Amino acid sequence: MRVCFFAPVSNRRMLEHAEYYKQVIDILRELGFDVTIGTSWSDIPWTADFYFVWWWTWAFLPILKARLHKRPVLITGTFDYRWPIPGYDYHSRPEWQKSILRLSLRLSSANVFVSQLEYLGVTGGLGIKNGYYVPHVLNTDLYSEGIGERDDIVLTVAGLQKPSAERKCVHEIIRCVPFVRASHPSVRFTIAGEHGSAYAELQTLARKLKVDDVLSFPGVIPRDCKIRLMQQCKVYLQPSVYEGFGVAILEAMSCGAAVVSNPVGAVPEVVGDAGLLVEGRSPEILASVVNRLLSDAPLRRDLGRRARERVKTLFSFERRKSALERIIRDIFARR
Repeated sequence: MRVCFFAPVSNRRMLEHAEYYKQVIDILRELGFDVTIGTSWSDIPWTADFYFVWWWTWAFLPILKARLHKRPVLITGTFDYRWPIPGYDYHSRPEWQKSILRLSLRLSSANVFVSQLEYLGVTGGLGIKNGYYVPHVLNTDLYSEGIGERDDIVLTVAGLQKPSAERKCVHEIIRCVPFVRASHPSVRFTIAGEHGSAYAELQTLARKLKVDDVLSFPGVIPRDCKIRLMQQCKVYLQPSVYEGFGVAILEAMSCGAAVVSNPVGAVPEVVGDAGLLVEGRSPEILASVVNRLLSDAPLRRDLGRRARERVKTLFSFERRKSALERIIRDIFARR
């Protein structure tokens, strides 16, 4: 059976770098599907038996081809239903965009949300009847704890396009560095992620604060390098204005890192009591929590152990595979 996996990415390398894309492609192949990859209108086959689509925003493209031959469509991703700050979520979109999103929700055979927050919000707020909750997951054998003592590294993984950098509070992270260094002079900061529209101003900020010598921006890094950093860092720091899930947080947890974030969006669903969720994102607040962890090795180890166990218990690869298999079976059984 032929499935079209559609994700509207500008660079196909993203399908390997973003764990959530690669996972689903692997799952579909393990379930016996012949997978065709589509990233644009011309890539989408007219004759697939099933369409697996990322993101409701562009789902109308594969839906048009699927509906013509009466083929089922599953849509998944982060919906961004309601943010605490207006301007980025569903409710802030122009009416014509909201109409397209509602149409995609209703024309799909299944809408799979990655957080309870969005599952309840969209199904309740927009009256969607074919919604499912299946969280992002990890291969915990791959994202493992590592061996030996951790280094004096505070790690963040965030794309450095302006919207992403602002949402993940990268400016505040840089501004907290001097406060952390005042108590822990040997600590280094690494902010890994694609160099985008915010990169130049972040570099300028680091130079202005005289922390550019202890702060690195390695850009997009291979998965094995990212895992190694998550295994080596003493603190994984990802404050945020909003997270529809928080995949990088989950990855750091699986590697046994002590995580610091904010109780926003779906982050509490992911972290639970296995990390430090702090109210506020000021440089001073972030520095005080990071300093606390850097000074308290038993607390770091306890949080890392609990984080690893939480991922293994609630977010294993097999959970997503079995859930998607069940949903796809249901879709075909209803036809």
